[in-house]
Amino acid sequence: MSTGERELPGGWRVRARPSTDVRPEVIFQRQRQSPDRLNNSARRTYDLLRSTLVTTGRNICLGERELTDAMSASRNTVRAVLQQLAKEGMVTREPKNGTRATGSLLLRIDELSPFDEYITEPSTRIEVRVLECQPLGCPPMVRDRLRLPAGWTVVMIESLVVQDEQPLGLTVNYIALGEDEAPDFHVDEPDVLLILERQLGISIGTSSTTVGAVGADEQSAELLGVEVGAPMVWLEDVIEDDEGQPRALSQLRLRGDRVSFSATAYRGTA
Repeated sequence: MSTGERELPGGWRVRARPSTDVRPEVIFQRQRQSPDRLNNSARRTYDLLRSTLVTTGRNICLGERELTDAMSASRNTVRAVLQQLAKEGMVTREPKNGTRATGSLLLRIDELSPFDEYITEPSTRIEVRVLECQPLGCPPMVRDRLRLPAGWTVVMIESLVVQDEQPLGLTVNYIALGEDEAPDFHVDEPDVLLILERQLGISIGTSSTTVGAVGADEQSAELLGVEVGAPMVWLEDVIEDDEGQPRALSQLRLRGDRVSFSATAYRGTA
C-alpha cells in the first residue's frame, strides 16, 4: 500500500486527501490583493485614519485620492473605511461638500477635568443634562467603596452627556456628604467635579480610574440612540479630597464610536 492510501472493507483502497487545515495567517497572506500597498487592509486603514482624526481634529484632508496616497491604500479600501466612519458619525459625506470630520471627544484619563475642558474645536459644544437626582441614604456597597464614616449619606445624580445635540454617554455619580453637608445643593452644574468644588467647597486630590467595555442595555440604547448590545466604554473614577477621603464614585457609559482616551506613560526603571 502506497503512502497516503488506506484499505476499506472488501479490499478497496482509497487515497487519503491531504489536510485542508490552513493557518489563519497563511490565508490572510494569500488573500492580499496588492502586497506592495502598505495598508491594503480595511482594518489597518480604519485604525490609522480614525486615530489620526481623533488626535488631529478636523484639519486633515479627507479626499479619497489624497487619503489613498497618504496611507498607501487602495481607493476601494479608503472608500469602504470612509463609509464605515460615516456610519459611526465620525465623518459626514455629502455630494457637494465632500467628506468632513465631525470631531470626537478625546479624554485624558491621567487628568481630572470637567467635560467642557476637553473641547478642542470652538464649534463643539458639550452639555451634561440631569436625568435624575435623589438622596440614597447610605447604601452599604457605596459606603464600603467610598470608606464612608458613620453618619455620612449619599446623593445619586444621573445625567446624559450630549455633544452637539447628539447623545454621547451616561454618567452616574454617587456623591458622599458629611454630617454637616446638606443634600439640597444645586445641580445646575451636574459635572461631578464642579459639584464637589463649587457646591461643596471640596479641594480635590487624586482619583483611581478603571476602564472597561460593555454592551448597551435596552435603556442605555434608547437614551443614546444606539442598538442594544452596541459597544460602549465603561469608565469609573473614585475621587478623593486632598485629605485622602473618597468623596465620589463616578461611573460613565460612553459610546464606543464617539470617544477616545489618551494618557502620558513613562517606562519605569528596571
